[in-house]
Amino acid sequence: MKKLFSLLAIATLTLVSCGKNADTAAAGTETKTEDKTVVKIGFIGPLTGGVAQYGIATKEGVELKIEEINAQGGINGKKLELITVDDKGDAKEAVNAYKKLVSNDKVDMIIGAVTSVPSNAIAELAEKDKMPMITPTGTNIDITGRKKYVYRTTFTDPFQGAVMGRYATAKGFKKIAVLTNKSDDYSTGLSQSFIEEAKKGGAEIIENSYTKEDKDFKSILTNIKNANVDAIYIPDYYETIGLIATQAKELGINAQFLGGDGWDGVQTNFAAVTDGALFVSQYAANDESPLVQNFIKAYNEKYKKDPILFAALGYDTVEIIANALKTAKDFSADSLIEAFKATDLDLVTGKLVFDENNDPKKIADIIEIKDGKLTLKEKAE
Repeated sequence: MKKLFSLLAIATLTLVSCGKNADTAAAGTETKTEDKTVVKIGFIGPLTGGVAQYGIATKEGVELKIEEINAQGGINGKKLELITVDDKGDAKEAVNAYKKLVSNDKVDMIIGAVTSVPSNAIAELAEKDKMPMITPTGTNIDITGRKKYVYRTTFTDPFQGAVMGRYATAKGFKKIAVLTNKSDDYSTGLSQSFIEEAKKGGAEIIENSYTKEDKDFKSILTNIKNANVDAIYIPDYYETIGLIATQAKELGINAQFLGGDGWDGVQTNFAAVTDGALFVSQYAANDESPLVQNFIKAYNEKYKKDPILFAALGYDTVEIIANALKTAKDFSADSLIEAFKATDLDLVTGKLVFDENNDPKKIADIIEIKDGKLTLKEKAE
């Protein structure tokens, strides 16, 4: 009998002990990084494929800022660790990348994606998983819409389309052709808001559309030339813009080119055919702000080249994260999200506070391509 009581006592103590350890493990899961020496950040972006220039630049900006923070001792004694996955600019690849980072790498937050369609795809997953996510450069309005755990550093499609629509009519452009990539959310989003604002300003709009498979635009451009327009608004990415601009110049079209932030990078290979073009952005290398000039210097020293907007937005995104990590009461997802919401920072891409939709309130830059360089022409809202 004594032996039986002893065995029961041992069993009871074992069960109590196991229960205690289980509670401790669960508590550790709720505050994932409290007992770790690093904060794991997953980066998702196109490092290969047609928009790789954007992904590489964004990653470089992220890496630069992380190196600077870690060189200064990290955040509250914790170093930042970056784990990068290539999504090739594809939504399915982005979803696979997200699942790998969350399930296998156990990241604490996500930076990404870079373009809008992949960003939309992973935003739904991040919201469901309560995973803090911030896209540096995804502009589609739905990425953050009605979500608690998803933020963005860049301004939205409707915002920048409307800014250029108002700017164009204010500068006297009365007959404007709009070329829209109907297979791309970014392009259609900018076109819609641009057209709405330009019409309010009294402009006549000539709408044209194409798909991502199109490479020959001469038929559309011939019609535009015959219409004798003042300006041509092309909200797309640098490779397609370069093709359209090249063919427009071959046809002798001299109308003013206008665009969105997808134009950043077109000067690398298409400077001659886009000289004088104007587009909306958040960053200009000739901005005299010390924040901008210090960033450019550090980027040049590390990568031996000039940064584009995407690099600046990647850099700023890490600054937002660092500020949240410093001010959050702990490193749990909900605490970090509350810290994101309270962001009030002066950044390379301008002063940033978040609105009720987790989108930044910013003033836009109107950028001119001049002799292969991007120059700040003026500010606009």
